[in-house]
Amino acid sequence: MNTGDIRLLLSYNTWANRRILAAARLLTAEALQRDLGTSYGSVQGTLVHLLWAEWIWLERWLGRSPKQVFGTGDFPDLAAIEERLATIQRGQEAFIETLTDDRVKTRISYENARGERWEYSLGHMMQHIVNHSTYHRGQVVTLLRQLGQTPPPTDFLVYFDEGGS
Repeated sequence: MNTGDIRLLLSYNTWANRRILAAARLLTAEALQRDLGTSYGSVQGTLVHLLWAEWIWLERWLGRSPKQVFGTGDFPDLAAIEERLATIQRGQEAFIETLTDDRVKTRISYENARGERWEYSLGHMMQHIVNHSTYHRGQVVTLLRQLGQTPPPTDFLVYFDEGGS
């Protein structure tokens, strides 16, 4: 894993998140918030979890261990979710601009909300957030289908087909 790999994965992740958010914009506020019995209840709940995870991992990359957990009350509508996620993504982009191959291999420790200490290489942490977001985007795709929408493809190879690099 090197900085080029990290840049590619995070660029893909941003692209895929934007596609899912664009699909969610087609929902009514009621549909966005409708509890469909999933891990985070609704499309809104799942998107809030996704953005919280992107935020907390960026904080950990920066050497911080925040304890805050975001809830749907913190982001009352899709515009608030999109705004915060865009801010997080800009932070990720700024972070990777300073990244070196040696830094990718550096181990970083953090403390989770339960007070447990963990340590991983920065590269693995960065891969983790892309994988985590892919998983939850998949959940949102299922929820969108249940709500009668046709979500866009967010496959890694589609990213390249559409000009990603």
